Amino acid sequence: MNKPRPLAERLRPISLNQIIGQHDAVKLLRSFIHRGDMPSLVFWGPPGSGKTTLCRVLARELIWDSASINATSASVKDIRKLAERAECTWEQWEKRTVVFIDEIHRLNKAQQDVLLPFIEDGTFVLLGSTTENPFFSLNQALRSRIQLVNLLPISAADTMHALSRAIDALSIESCSEEILEWLSIRSSGDLRLAYSAIEGAVFIAEANQREVSLEDVACCLGQTGVTGDRGDNHYDLASAYQKSLRGSDANAAIYYLARFLLSGEDPRFIARRLMVTASEDVGCADPQAFILSEAAYAAVEKLGMPEARIPLAEATIYVANAPKSNLTIDSIDSAMRLIKENSLPGIPAHLKDRHYPGGDHAAKYISPHKHADSNQSYLPVEVRQEFISQAKANETRYQDVVRDHLLQDNKQDWAMIDVNKLADSLDMTEAQARNAMNQLVKNGELLFRRQFKMKTEFLGNGESDQ
Repeated sequence: MNKPRPLAERLRPISLNQIIGQHDAVKLLRSFIHRGDMPSLVFWGPPGSGKTTLCRVLARELIWDSASINATSASVKDIRKLAERAECTWEQWEKRTVVFIDEIHRLNKAQQDVLLPFIEDGTFVLLGSTTENPFFSLNQALRSRIQLVNLLPISAADTMHALSRAIDALSIESCSEEILEWLSIRSSGDLRLAYSAIEGAVFIAEANQREVSLEDVACCLGQTGVTGDRGDNHYDLASAYQKSLRGSDANAAIYYLARFLLSGEDPRFIARRLMVTASEDVGCADPQAFILSEAAYAAVEKLGMPEARIPLAEATIYVANAPKSNLTIDSIDSAMRLIKENSLPGIPAHLKDRHYPGGDHAAKYISPHKHADSNQSYLPVEVRQEFISQAKANETRYQDVVRDHLLQDNKQDWAMIDVNKLADSLDMTEAQARNAMNQLVKNGELLFRRQFKMKTEFLGNGESDQ
């Protein structure tokens, strides 16, 4: 008796003509099938995008011998056995072998290295699947021997079409189009997830002898609709989060923080991103940003989720709204670049430690506590570069432009300044204009106050109060 199979397995395509979505990948694979040969491939894409299905379809349509292993349980011995089997199959039947390795990113370096000679001499053709970025999870030697095929999330329209087929396969009379449309969007391109959710919803409805409802589907979907932010998209999400912080868009940063948290991301990773941004993009413009980010990291470790979302949100908003300066990273990178590109000069004699035997006692160090007016130099004479002043010059230039503009256009003591318009008129970004103004306030050159004005209709005497 055949065992019952999940809906996703029952509807799995068996030919390229049945593949849903992935038009570019299907076009590429058709050319391989037409030729009767193909290189080793690794399908890289989010869950439910068709990686395993495409591997099986290729092996079927090429009429090759096939074998499969899962990287979570495979060993070096297992891989060598597959190679021996492939060699025997070729010697006896002159039939090539395709080896499918699911979750190939879970192979360790030794296991990946074992694959290299077998791929290179054609013992077998490798088909792999991964949800992780292969540029991080696969070593360079393996990547150079395979062709990467990037699969995209299944579109909402294609998911909707697939769900219509699923309704027919489940033998139910009907399911509202609104429910299918909602599920096709919330499944985030994961077709297997959509199939599982609709199948579970049908079970619930049949048990209660009623039609499928949106509540049934939502119950089966749960919070898994945002798991598309795991895997490779993790890096895109981290990038979007940091760039929103850098661009002073607190609203966008909070949005990406929420996606991070709902995807199940380790909150400590988010806190580390905050600390990096606070030091790299805020830095000396507001040192409090790093202190608050560090406190948020400590709160994450002490509180855990879900309470940790609150200090993370607080630090996110603060870092996004803080004045920005890349003075810190620019200056240290400039110094490190000089050191890497040039020979190392000796430490100036007057700065050397004189306490060890044989130390140079001839050059005398002058303490700045006793001689504040001393012009003692601290850099080697061979080093002439200014690491900090050059980086700071860029910030000072924006301050000068804003200062000159404000002095020229505003004659009254107090004036309302639209930062967006100011940035446009001076051909700079809003963040640059805002940072320049914040620095002018910090320098005491510009005063800032909030002004409140009561609406006239709420005042009995018809006068305004400022």
